Amino acid sequence: MYRLGIDTGGTNTDVVLTNVETGRMYYAKTPTTPKALMRGIMNGIEKIVKISGIKNSELDELVYGTTIVVNMIAQKENEATALITTKGFKDVLEIGRAYRKENIYDIQMDVPEPLVKRNLRFEISGRINFQGKETEALDLTEIPAIVEELRAKQIKSVGICLMHSYANPAHEQAVKEALKKAWPEGYVSASSDINPQFREYERTSTTVINAYMMPNMASHIVDFEEHMAKNNIGAELFMMQSNAGVMTFDVAKTKPVAVADSGPIAGIIAANYLSKMMGEKNIITFDIGGTSTDVALIQDNVIKFTTESHIEGYPISVPSVDLSFIGAGGGSLAYVDRGGALKVGPQSAGADPGPVCYGRGGTRPTVTDANLVTGHIRPEIFEENLTNALETTKAAIEEHIAKPMGISVMQAAEGILQVINSNMLRCIKLISVQKGYDPREFALVCYGGGGGMHAGKIAEELEMEKVIVPYSPGTFSAMGLVLSDIKADHVHTKLLTREQVNPEIMNEIYNELDKRGVESLEEQDVPENDRLLVRTCDMRYFGQAFEISVPMPSGEITEQVIEDLADAFHEMHRKAYGHCMKEDPIEFVNYRVSAIGSFVKPDVVSSASAAKKEKKEPIYGTAVFDGVEHNVPIYERDTLLPGDVIQGPAVIGEMGATVVVYPGHHAEVDKMQNIIMYTNVNKK
Repeated sequence: MYRLGIDTGGTNTDVVLTNVETGRMYYAKTPTTPKALMRGIMNGIEKIVKISGIKNSELDELVYGTTIVVNMIAQKENEATALITTKGFKDVLEIGRAYRKENIYDIQMDVPEPLVKRNLRFEISGRINFQGKETEALDLTEIPAIVEELRAKQIKSVGICLMHSYANPAHEQAVKEALKKAWPEGYVSASSDINPQFREYERTSTTVINAYMMPNMASHIVDFEEHMAKNNIGAELFMMQSNAGVMTFDVAKTKPVAVADSGPIAGIIAANYLSKMMGEKNIITFDIGGTSTDVALIQDNVIKFTTESHIEGYPISVPSVDLSFIGAGGGSLAYVDRGGALKVGPQSAGADPGPVCYGRGGTRPTVTDANLVTGHIRPEIFEENLTNALETTKAAIEEHIAKPMGISVMQAAEGILQVINSNMLRCIKLISVQKGYDPREFALVCYGGGGGMHAGKIAEELEMEKVIVPYSPGTFSAMGLVLSDIKADHVHTKLLTREQVNPEIMNEIYNELDKRGVESLEEQDVPENDRLLVRTCDMRYFGQAFEISVPMPSGEITEQVIEDLADAFHEMHRKAYGHCMKEDPIEFVNYRVSAIGSFVKPDVVSSASAAKKEKKEPIYGTAVFDGVEHNVPIYERDTLLPGDVIQGPAVIGEMGATVVVYPGHHAEVDKMQNIIMYTNVNKK
């Protein structure tokens, strides 16, 4: 059986094909085509099928990861979205929260414009209180007038978010059904389907983002399916979600908010899978692509999740992997600001025109250009044709950086790398040092096209001893797609103190959530033997505003289970914040069940050991590190054998990525073809 993973990013589309039975992997990389997304995707499929020697009709499963949600919201591509809410609450999107996240003293702080303009927010009579009881009857006679206005304003999609629908969705579901009956041509998104939990602003924002994306996502999926049919590809189609699982295309049409950041999250899945096989429990993932750097911390091989993430400044409250990112990648543009300081990013050259050295029309220097000028990227082994690019690239750096700053071209190129490394360093500290973790206790797993070029220097600065570079790091996120499982998250909100909680209430809530979980897997045709239900409970001390998600066992819930849950909460609070308050009352808030449908995983160890390689001596070239010129060996990765040891400085190239072994470091090749770099910080 063949499973195909496609990760469409801002610069490149990465493709990984695996034969699940044998574990054999094939890798390919093509430029993303933003103006015609399917062209780049089909180019990738055509390339990988040719490499593997199979036919399109032999593809059984296809898993797709994309940044389409983030891109469309960033570019404000859809203004034909409306909101229906409870009378008196149309301004929730603008009021938001009463705190200023970036700077509490900045009264002039810019906030993103609401995705739905005020004249497109409609109110409806009817009220349910926080206990789920109706205090005012719903008036559905108001729907025809709303529909008439929706049509007059050419609205395509509507989000419905009524007060306290998480406690009782009856009003919201009635509005949804009435709207679909009176307005069958429109897209309707109800918060009780998307995010049935408390916190009005976050729930409304999540619902609006889902509604905002529905027309574009449906159009994209239909386009995708048509291209598959035209090219004789009958594979089952799945899409990666933010919660580290996949869902069918049919589900993705109704819940597009769930696929935000799906590409970077697939890389985290692959990194955790790889680290488990290597016996590495604690890792920090470091993914450098063309436009961004994404980082995440994994302790004891447990991926961390959050329900408090953002898309372009808009909160979304669906479970997603806890990651941080900055606008720092190979295509990040370097410039000198008005004060004469060198800055890099977050603006990017993207796929079109791309870095200057690619010769596609780019004129402003990027991080990739700086790596070429310093010799860290080698024209001899780089995937792009850089044969005649050096002089043009030097000229661009001289014009935009060196001359304005009064320094040499080489100093300017190294300065660009120092600035971008500093930005990446702060991003890693954000998810480690600032949260109480010592990065020296973790290994750095780097991937993406640029991960291996910068990781050694970053690790040295953080005093991390070990850097792991997987095989084909440029397509590593696509590999994570073929290692993922189906996943559907279900949640119920009911605020109860420890005194109010009892086994009867808990069993009623979780039995209903388990039932919904099983139904969601049945809808996606997951066999009964491949189903798994994972329970958690969001808890906090009474009076707190934020919760901790505590794992809990399946099966019958007893008083002892509840007591164990409380003890686990105290301990998790102590680990997270350095203290716990066992005498303070506890509040149970959200009850969650993740329904997982397991896929068969390819045996990547057998695949790696079966690969045949021919030993080849390196060539040599000049590279600059910290102002010192070195004559460095340049290796082709496919000629390295398990057990090989490489002393730095050295450069290792492969399809879509380059690995730099810095001076004073050394690297080893393990049995799975990973390059393990050691910074030797403990020997200094």
